[in-house]
Amino acid sequence: MALTHQAHQAIRTHFQNRPLDYAVDATCGNGHDTVFLASLARKQVWGFDVQSGAIEATRTKLTAANIQHVNLIHAGHETMQQHIDQPIDCIMFNLGYLPRSDKTITTEADSSLLALNQSTKMLNPGGLISLLCYPGHDAGAVETHAVQSWLSTLDLQQWCCQQLTAREPKPTSPILYLLYKNDV
Repeated sequence: MALTHQAHQAIRTHFQNRPLDYAVDATCGNGHDTVFLASLARKQVWGFDVQSGAIEATRTKLTAANIQHVNLIHAGHETMQQHIDQPIDCIMFNLGYLPRSDKTITTEADSSLLALNQSTKMLNPGGLISLLCYPGHDAGAVETHAVQSWLSTLDLQQWCCQQLTAREPKPTSPILYLLYKNDV
């Protein structure tokens, strides 16, 4: 099963018996995660992307699915605290570059770490951050290393982290991190 599907399954399972009111897709891309989150969230979803094509592709998918409770923001995920003053239940990051697009435009370690730090503060207790990293390209390798270093600083009293990879991972295989914020 693809890691994107595993992320969706983990989120669906986690929120099966608890409310998912507010969610963020930190990297809209082609809109799949935004539509997925909107199918679960009862109140509001925010979607971020720096590429106008990603915002438009996401808007098209949302319109086709008749989903209206999503606010798309043409800005980097590191600006989420400027746009959201609501505690969040679930935040998805799918780092790297937009599939079938310019591979030189990627998420970057510095902005992703800023966004992750904001996410840890914005996330409700009992919430979940899904973080998919792609070390198979140069910028992705740098970003993945930075994310792994950042993960090592999380307070284990407050966070539970699960790492998922391909069945037979290579050094360049994508890595999915699921960060559960404890109900303390």
